[in-house]
Amino acid sequence: MKHIIRILPLLCLMVVSGCSDDKLEDLMKSFVKAPPATIEHVVKGHEQIHSVQAILRMSQRRADDGNYAAYDITQRVTPIPVYQEIDFDKDDRGNVSITSKRKTFDVVKGKNIFYALELKYYDVNGQLINHQFSNYDAKDEEGSTLVVHQHFFTIQNYSLDGGAPLTYPMTLDSVYYDRFLFETDDQGQRIPSTRFTPVNVYAPVDHYQSGTLRYDLALAVQASERSMKKEAEEPVKKGNTTYRLFKTIDIAQLNRLTRDVFTYEYRDTDPVEEPLGSVLTGYDDMGRVRTGTTTIRLHQKRSLNAGDPLDALGFKGMLQFHQSDMCFQMRVCICHIITANGKYMEGLQSSVHAYNDISPAWNSFDIDYPVPFRVIADADGNQDKCMKDIQRFYPGAKPDELKSMLWGGTSYFEHMPQVTM
Repeated sequence: MKHIIRILPLLCLMVVSGCSDDKLEDLMKSFVKAPPATIEHVVKGHEQIHSVQAILRMSQRRADDGNYAAYDITQRVTPIPVYQEIDFDKDDRGNVSITSKRKTFDVVKGKNIFYALELKYYDVNGQLINHQFSNYDAKDEEGSTLVVHQHFFTIQNYSLDGGAPLTYPMTLDSVYYDRFLFETDDQGQRIPSTRFTPVNVYAPVDHYQSGTLRYDLALAVQASERSMKKEAEEPVKKGNTTYRLFKTIDIAQLNRLTRDVFTYEYRDTDPVEEPLGSVLTGYDDMGRVRTGTTTIRLHQKRSLNAGDPLDALGFKGMLQFHQSDMCFQMRVCICHIITANGKYMEGLQSSVHAYNDISPAWNSFDIDYPVPFRVIADADGNQDKCMKDIQRFYPGAKPDELKSMLWGGTSYFEHMPQVTM
């Protein structure tokens, strides 16, 4: 078991570069971290994202108001993390790399367990710039960033860590899930690749059993190198096994499967950078007097009327996971939606797109990067198994504390710092 755990940082903690169409040699290069700024740089706008801070807080739904209690940094030692943070830097070429000590988010599946994801974007001067995406001017809707920007959250198939390709969802022991990997025909059979197939994976030709294909970095690299070439139709031998390339599902299919892995609820606020329910002073970013009022949910056209339809940006939101024993790359992207109605669905001005509803026609993204996740246990199943699964990654987790934390309601979290989401 120890040798399996040691390979997890390579296969389960992987993140990817910002462009899936980069040549493999570019993916495999080390990412260059930009040096810290020593002078104030001229920042032209939100397209000048320089770094990202992704914060994940374990959360519970409040029964009284329908909001969520998202638990914050605490000095208290907990059996599993309640607060996790991953930091990303973007270099001058647009490549994104993880710069924090933590390389992946560890989460637990559970019907009563939620996670609050907060994304903070900074320019080269270290200034928080989330508000630059929420600008709205009724006299200049075309120039209003709010109506054309939205985060989307789906599943990605490549990684930043070493540029590893073909990192489709897999078990914590790095075995692919077939339904998230192979394109199949009407009979459910795998489809052999041709030289015209853009994305492929090597798998055994004969006597293949579903759920047995383990991630192999060398074969993944070779598959990427041979795609769209004559060699794509030639088998390869490894040991006593003959492999050939098979078609993998495309990004659009992965988008549709996202709901089987996780769901996301937009919980953006107005002002966008303030916590929900916090008391405001002075003017907001639109020049409106907000003194004595509180931060509310974000409404379309930046309305302060609680009855107006909610908007979606994706700087804050709630996650819930639906399949355990899985590591996957969550694609996080800010889409610049250029349509007649902006991001609002045509003919439905009160409606915004779902978190995984990315149109194939959209190709303009202010930033596009993956965040690695491991779903390490299932709190809805057998409790003893759940605790043993957690102890595989957090051996110091004590059963009594885990029972109180996962199945004891709110009592375990009393007096713990929290943010309202």
